[in-house]
Amino acid sequence: MGAFAALLLTAVTSAAMAYVAHLFGLAHFHLIGGIPLGAAGIGAGAAIGASIAVRMFGTYDTSTMRIVAQLGGLTAYLGVVGLDYLGSHSNALLTPALSQLVEVVRYLQLLVQQGGAAFVEQLPGRVQIPIAVRFWIGGVRLVVEVVGAVVATGWMLSLATDVPFCWKNRRFFELRSLVESANAQAVREWEMAMNQRRPVEARAIMARVRAAKVRRDDKRWVRIAVHQCTGCHASRVRIERRRRAPGFVRTEASDEMSLDAVRGAALLAT
Repeated sequence: MGAFAALLLTAVTSAAMAYVAHLFGLAHFHLIGGIPLGAAGIGAGAAIGASIAVRMFGTYDTSTMRIVAQLGGLTAYLGVVGLDYLGSHSNALLTPALSQLVEVVRYLQLLVQQGGAAFVEQLPGRVQIPIAVRFWIGGVRLVVEVVGAVVATGWMLSLATDVPFCWKNRRFFELRSLVESANAQAVREWEMAMNQRRPVEARAIMARVRAAKVRRDDKRWVRIAVHQCTGCHASRVRIERRRRAPGFVRTEASDEMSLDAVRGAALLAT
């Protein structure tokens, strides 16, 4: 249900962002001729839908949610380009398919040429760059726009869903593990072992935690969510109580642990 809601909400926010960005000409707004601020804004706006779904259904930034968000950012950017094309070619939908394809290719060439010219404008006047090189620069800039839109969706999803950021390695933590268990006692024992830096015992207890699978008839269970920096292994562990109610699952925060690099590295062993 959460993934379907993320897909639906992302489609809505992507369409809205594409229309708004088209009105303001945001798609190709750059700083210093190359930093794709406009494309990043489009991607960030498109990711709001997936972020709302994560918050609404008490889930996390799983790989499915991130794929949905990134597809939304890419779709929004391509939607802006498509609306810009239709705005400059009012009769595009009435022309034959072959002629329309030729016009699309010409429009893309125009975008590349404009991108190269905008970049060259930032250089000193005495610097002369051949036209062929300008064209390749414009192509690279167009690719950077697309990448910027996709990367910005991930950043927005991380910011909106409260993912920790490691300033030492300049990256967001990754969701390393999401474990649901019906054995609440084992979860408490595992938490104590991690706090007391007993990784060998914690590994054995985690095996018990994973073995206690949540069944459809279980009314209450516990969830462990581990976000970890891939560089220094510092981690955040959230332990939540989950309760099945008619029509939905309610999630309540129970405890949270912030582990340093040493204890975070020990967490890898579990």
